Amino acid sequence: MFNDAAQVSPYEVTIALAENALDNGARIYLDTFVKDMKVTNNEIKEVITNKGTICPKIVINAAGVFSEDIAKLADDHFFSIHPRKGTDLILDKKVFTKYAKHTLGLKHLSDARAKTKGGGTIVTVDGNFLLGPDAYETPFKEDFSTEKQSIIDILNRQKALFKNISTKDIITYFSGTRACTYEEDFIIQKGKWTKNIIHAAGIQSPGLSCSPAIGKEVAKLTAVLLKDTRFNSNFNPKREPPIDFASLPLEMKDNLIKRNPNYGEVICRCEKITKQEIIDAIRRPLPVNS
Repeated sequence: MFNDAAQVSPYEVTIALAENALDNGARIYLDTFVKDMKVTNNEIKEVITNKGTICPKIVINAAGVFSEDIAKLADDHFFSIHPRKGTDLILDKKVFTKYAKHTLGLKHLSDARAKTKGGGTIVTVDGNFLLGPDAYETPFKEDFSTEKQSIIDILNRQKALFKNISTKDIITYFSGTRACTYEEDFIIQKGKWTKNIIHAAGIQSPGLSCSPAIGKEVAKLTAVLLKDTRFNSNFNPKREPPIDFASLPLEMKDNLIKRNPNYGEVICRCEKITKQEIIDAIRRPLPVNS
C-alpha cells in the first residue's frame, strides 16, 4: 500500500465539516430548495426558497446534478450536466479479513472506452469491503435505484481478484448519480455574466479527494468578490468527535455503561452501535429531522 493512500468516510467527512461550520457561526437550512432567483443588473438580489427569501451578497453554486438548474436561475448558464449513475456494493467484514486488507485493482478491469476507471475493491474506514462503482448514463438526476444486473456485473469484474466472492457476501448496496459535464472536467470559477455567483460544478471522481483544494479555491474567489473579507482569528478548526463505543478498550466501555446504561444497550449487533450513540448523534449540532 502506498504511504500517501488513505480512506475516509464521505458522509462522516460531510457531517464533521457541517458541525464545525455550525460551531463557527454558520447556519444550515435543511429541506430548503431554491425555487427562483431575482437578478438585476447582472447581480443576484434575491434567492427565493420554499422557506422564504434570502438576499445574498454572494451565491456559491455547489448543487451537484442540479448545478445547471441553479446556473439557469442565476442567468449564468454556460454548461450542461448529464447524470451518470453508479452502484456500489458493501460486503461483510468477514470478507475483509478473509481476502485482503487494503485497496486493490487490476489495470485490465478498466475499459478505456467507458467513462469509468472500472471500479475496484476498497476497504472502508469501518472495515468492510466496498466494490464498484460502475458507470452508465441516466436521464434522471435522482435515480437511486439498484439494478440486479449492475450487482452481478460488479461482482463478476472483481472475480478476477477474488474468485470466491458471491452475492452472499453483500450486506447492502446503493446507487448515486455523478454530476458530469460534457467536457468531463470540473467547473470552479466566477460567473460569466452574473457578478455575485461562484460555480463549483461538474464535480465527479476524484471529487472527494479534491474537495480541500476546491474549498480553498472557492474561498479565494469569494474573498476577491466580497473585497472586505477578513481572517476570523476566533475560527476553531477542531470538532469534538462522537464516541465510537465499539472501538474503545473494555475498561472504558465498562465505565461508560456505569455512567450511562444506554451504552450497554446494543441496537445494531453487526456494527455494535449502542442506544446512546444514536441519541448522541440526534443531539449533536447538526439537526436531525427524521
